Amino acid sequence: METSSASAFSSSDTAALERQTEAEQSVTLEQIWNENHRRTSTDWIRKNGFKRVCLQFPDDYLPHSNAISVALTELLALEQVKVFILADTTYGSCCVDEIAAAHVDADSLIHFGNACRSKASRLPVLYLYPELVLDVGLLLSKLQSLRAECKDRQLCVYLDIGYQHILNEQLKKHLKEALEPKDFVLELFPPIEADSIASKESTSLERICIFVGADNQRFANLSLTAPAAVQWHIYDGASSNLSSKNPLTAQFIRRRYFHIEKCKDAQTLGLIVATLSAEGYLDVVTRLQTMAKGRGIKTQLISVGRINPAKLANFLEIDCFVLIGCPFNNMYDSKEYYKPIVSVFEAEMALNPAWHMRYPEAYVTDFKQLLPEGRSFLPFDAADIPEHDVSLVSGRLRGTVNECLETAGDPASLALATQAKMSLMTTDTGLSFEDRTWQGLDPALGQTEPAQLQQGLSGIPINYTHQ
Repeated sequence: METSSASAFSSSDTAALERQTEAEQSVTLEQIWNENHRRTSTDWIRKNGFKRVCLQFPDDYLPHSNAISVALTELLALEQVKVFILADTTYGSCCVDEIAAAHVDADSLIHFGNACRSKASRLPVLYLYPELVLDVGLLLSKLQSLRAECKDRQLCVYLDIGYQHILNEQLKKHLKEALEPKDFVLELFPPIEADSIASKESTSLERICIFVGADNQRFANLSLTAPAAVQWHIYDGASSNLSSKNPLTAQFIRRRYFHIEKCKDAQTLGLIVATLSAEGYLDVVTRLQTMAKGRGIKTQLISVGRINPAKLANFLEIDCFVLIGCPFNNMYDSKEYYKPIVSVFEAEMALNPAWHMRYPEAYVTDFKQLLPEGRSFLPFDAADIPEHDVSLVSGRLRGTVNECLETAGDPASLALATQAKMSLMTTDTGLSFEDRTWQGLDPALGQTEPAQLQQGLSGIPINYTHQ
């Protein structure tokens, strides 16, 4: 019982190998480490004179990590470059783990696989993507069924990572001839350049969008953040299947808006910092604390690495969590968690009165867009918070209940309300250490006899010299 309970709060020796949450289509060594990858990485290291290089791999690349490390070390033998493998990450494999790299005093990092491309502030980073096989002729044949739908409309085709090597003018020409759109956009996702078309608002809502890749987290991120389109289509390069999908389904919207209402009802918000590399995360923390304070909501700042239900269950006093993460790691389906988890954008909609009765055209997954320089920024003014705010979940008044009772001139009612509020804040919230039922190990200083000194183990764990 003790072993299974403890394992929920720390990773086992094989956790990184057994974890399946981030694994996608299996890749071969040739797809992630071919001649192009070898030439790009060695040229980058030699040009900049790096000597301590970290290789960061996602979970599904780990079987090939040792072979890549050995090969890179041999290629750079004359330069005497030291290579390290980051087999597990602090938050998500899409984020550059500068914290783990700092433990070995690395001067550079090569990131493999899925990448959110959040700006790294401490280390220079080289991104290497897989090169997956795609039958372009079969792709064009499958897309012929969309010709009537695309004609005289704006067409946007996004290539998932793994297909960046087929992006060229010839492919663009073939797609335009096959589908005959009025306007055409072809680019990678996630975009390599910060000012790419995918990061801008579209001038047309009559768009047909095609994602060449799997139905994965990157597609969810892109389809939710893009302005409203006529339809989304997914072409899976591995199975050659073409399917349609509406990311903003009714069930999804109902669930997310329910979480927004729960965020409004919260008395204490837990701000989970799930990134230390994304630019602007401290500004977002400050903004959330300011908005919560304006509504009389307490906040607690939390950093627990990769979150799981057992970790967050320790914070009994928190009514709702806000996950501050990179664009690919900030929207959690919190069905397994005891309290709802909302994104920064959903917390913004809950706390900022400027979003009242305003329906967004699309979700915002990049929290930098909610800051003053972002395109989705709306200024916060505590004076605009409605005096009478009714919860759509509980049906009760929020925020200014006691003020309303005071203006009504009923001292008895005011005393009763104040007593109830104080009772709620001092009994079951767990805000103070002494209120918790478990306070850790009791040292019992001076109450036990000292133990007799004994010789301990010596040597290395695989072969102790003293048993």
